[in-house]
Amino acid sequence: MRIVLDTNVLIAAALKGGFSEDILGIMTNTAKLIVSKEILRELAEKLTIKFHWNYADVKLFIDYIRKISEIVDAKEELFDILRDPDDNKILSCAVTGKVNMIVTADQDLIKLKTFRGIAIVHPKTLSWTFPKYFKKSKR
Repeated sequence: MRIVLDTNVLIAAALKGGFSEDILGIMTNTAKLIVSKEILRELAEKLTIKFHWNYADVKLFIDYIRKISEIVDAKEELFDILRDPDDNKILSCAVTGKVNMIVTADQDLIKLKTFRGIAIVHPKTLSWTFPKYFKKSKR
């Protein structure tokens, strides 16, 4: 299975750990994570500007994501798909990377449910979609 984790899931894993970090770890061991240069750029910008991470910590996290992912050059431009044009980079990465699923907390993406045959699911959906990997924790 090939999966794109939206930037919001990656940021939650970096900041909070918990369930989002579990998703990152479990999906790394059970699926192929696909990421684009544009997603990595947005991730670095958000961690630096919005969450005030220092350069060394951002680089460490980005390098980790690069190590566990396949990086694609998402060139397909998608116009007028979503209300927020920034979300198009997720769809473009998914199409270019020939993924099966996008995991996101973004409501605009979730409302689509599918895009060109690619399932779009909320992170919490994974716990009942793949129950053997997501056992209830005592958090």
